[in-house]
Amino acid sequence: MKINWGTKLVFFALLFMTFIVTMVVIISRQDVPLVEEGYYEKGIRYQDVINTSNNQDTLTQLELSSDAVRVQNKSTQAIQGQLKFYRPDDPSQDAKFEVNVEANSEFSFPTQSLKKGKWKLEFSWTRDSINYLVNKDWEQK
Repeated sequence: MKINWGTKLVFFALLFMTFIVTMVVIISRQDVPLVEEGYYEKGIRYQDVINTSNNQDTLTQLELSSDAVRVQNKSTQAIQGQLKFYRPDDPSQDAKFEVNVEANSEFSFPTQSLKKGKWKLEFSWTRDSINYLVNKDWEQK
C-alpha cells in the first residue's frame, strides 16, 4: 500500500500535536514548591537580614559536623535563639527549633534524623538588644 506525501504530512502533524498536548498535561501536573512561603514580604525586609548578618559576635560560634550542629556560647550571658533548617528541594522537611544556651556552655542538636542531602542552616539570636544572624550551607551525609 502506497501513502502519498499529504497523508504522511497530516499523520506527522497529528502525532506532533499529540506529543505537545501530552507534555503540557504532564508539566501542568508537576508540583513546583516555592523555596519559602511569604517570600515577597521577606524580600521587602531583606535589608534587615543584611544588617543583622553584618553584626559580628565572636563569643558565639556555630559548628557543623556529620552528627550534630553545635552552638558554643563563650559569653557570660545566656542566649536565646532560633535554629532553622531549610531543605531547598523539599520544603516539607523544613524545621525550626528554639535554642537556649546558658553562659559559657554549648548546645548540641543531633542531626542523624535529618534526610541526607543539602541543607541551609540559619541561626539567629539576640544579645544586649543586638540581633545576630549566621547562614551556612551544610550537607548531611
